Amino acid sequence: MSSPTPNMGENISIAVDVLRETYKNLHFLFSELDRIAEEEGFIPMTPKFLRWKSDSAHEGWLTSNFIKLYQMENEQPSTNITDLKNGPIFGIEVDLGENEYPVIALIRYHFDYSYWTRLPNVSDHWVFWGPFRYDHLFKIKETENTWTSKSVEKTKQRYWGLEHAVAHYIPLLSITSSEDIKTKLFEELKNLPESF
Repeated sequence: MSSPTPNMGENISIAVDVLRETYKNLHFLFSELDRIAEEEGFIPMTPKFLRWKSDSAHEGWLTSNFIKLYQMENEQPSTNITDLKNGPIFGIEVDLGENEYPVIALIRYHFDYSYWTRLPNVSDHWVFWGPFRYDHLFKIKETENTWTSKSVEKTKQRYWGLEHAVAHYIPLLSITSSEDIKTKLFEELKNLPESF
């Protein structure tokens, strides 16, 4: 390992400052998401975003993927689980580092809720993250900026009864205002196809 130069140390400090500012902006985004969601007829499923963190895997030290889950307020309530609706789950996933640039995925998940025993919590991030990434567990197809995912029978139980999901990706930096959150996120969530 070579000895660090003053410029390298400064670059690390600048990178950390950029990350802090990014997290500050994401905090504002998540607050606005919940506020505008309610105006648009959505209700948050969890008070916090879902994320993966790990003390043992260095990739998990930095949070770079966040998922907020919503359902439509007017859906029928579940008879099995308090605060769960029987309709689809809508996800807004912010990914800072998996692609060439930060993206937002707008996702519609369809579950068989007979597999559910509780609402998701922060550490259940993997249930909602995996369907568009593990092609050995899901039948995944991509067409331009839209992805579809269908569970194979062996993964349905592990992934809480997920039947299928559809996602549309847009650049994170295209969201610059509350109006963008309303029109480019929540209105687009409503327009995602129910089936494929």
